[in-house]
Amino acid sequence: MNLRDIKYILALAETRHFGRAAERSFVSQPTLSGQIRKLEHQLGVTIFERTNRSVEITPTGQLILQHARLLMEQADAIEQVARAHQDPLAGPLRIGAIPTLSPYLLPLILLPLRERLPQIKLVLIEEITDTLLKRLEHHEVDAALLATPVAEPELIARPLFEEPFWLAHPRNHPLGNKDAITYADLEETELLLLSDGHCLTHQVMEVCRMAERPRGGEMADLRASSLETLLQLVGAGFGCTLLPALACDGETPADSPIVRRPLHLADAYRRISLVSRRSFPRQQALDAFAEVLVSQLPASVRPVTVAVSGPTATTESADAADPAAIADSPAAADPPSAADSTAAARQATTAAPPPTAAAGTGGAAPAAAPDPAAAPDPAAAPAPSAAPDPAATPDPADAPEPSGTAAPGRDSATTPRR
Repeated sequence: MNLRDIKYILALAETRHFGRAAERSFVSQPTLSGQIRKLEHQLGVTIFERTNRSVEITPTGQLILQHARLLMEQADAIEQVARAHQDPLAGPLRIGAIPTLSPYLLPLILLPLRERLPQIKLVLIEEITDTLLKRLEHHEVDAALLATPVAEPELIARPLFEEPFWLAHPRNHPLGNKDAITYADLEETELLLLSDGHCLTHQVMEVCRMAERPRGGEMADLRASSLETLLQLVGAGFGCTLLPALACDGETPADSPIVRRPLHLADAYRRISLVSRRSFPRQQALDAFAEVLVSQLPASVRPVTVAVSGPTATTESADAADPAAIADSPAAADPPSAADSTAAARQATTAAPPPTAAAGTGGAAPAAAPDPAAAPDPAAAPAPSAAPDPAATPDPADAPEPSGTAAPGRDSATTPRR
């Protein structure tokens, strides 16, 4: 049985005439009749009752034709899906995100994604890290925005940005009198943490040098499931907490009971990556999604430069400097265009004196420049490569390269965090 035979029996069922069914199927009548008889023999039932005057469908044939129509409908759907995915930037793209990131990042990128990638239909799923990894394994999502490194060989991570941690404490807290927060301050502070299923909990514990969750204190048994719950408890004076930078963007009212301040500590950040299966066929769509996402990041986070899309991706990142400094970084400037580079090369070539050929080797004095007024002897003319015409268009390969994107004073390769 094959789709061709299914098309034949559907054509005959609709026309009730072998000749017209063959014409619709672009085959001869004997070919169509023979293939239908072969299918009936293979199934062991009669689909059509034939006479010299008519073709009728048997009761068994009616049931078979119902499934045949469904089969052809699904076959058409498969073809449509395949045609749609011939353009990797068209069709649904299922992206997962962890709960401590999605409420603050996704509103920044949804409208730009719709404008720049109008053919992509974004499907968003918010789950904790372990659930998203299982969904990736079961092909229930195409990629996930995660804050923890992945070790599974079948997965690939595109680093996107580093998100510093900020400290949130009550306005009347003793830490409010300190100009800078140290690791010792964090170790001595009663911190409010999310439940253990959130990767942010373990990252905060690492920053604060905590081997395990606090067992004493008023909030020792707290198992909050959202950052908003933690902030409400901080505002009520029950303790302090660490927040990702994106959760701290925006103006804080002057009468707010909560003070949010950045931590100037070397490892007080988390790295956000776009994780996908290596076998996912629409890697270009993920590249485009990542490009739009990074272009919309605020100054409070540090973008990570992704050198390639695929299993051999390399990254460059800023170190743990002041988050506000990223806005003034030279990395934010646009690199010179190809036209600017060519113009600069032309100006440099015109301003520079023509090169002189050395007479012999071993440091001999250069030959005197020829008299411009003298008529040059064509036979004695130097080879074209000896003295290039200053007015000639320079070779684009000699144009100065655009400056790199790494900001001065920052490491060009930061070791990824766990």
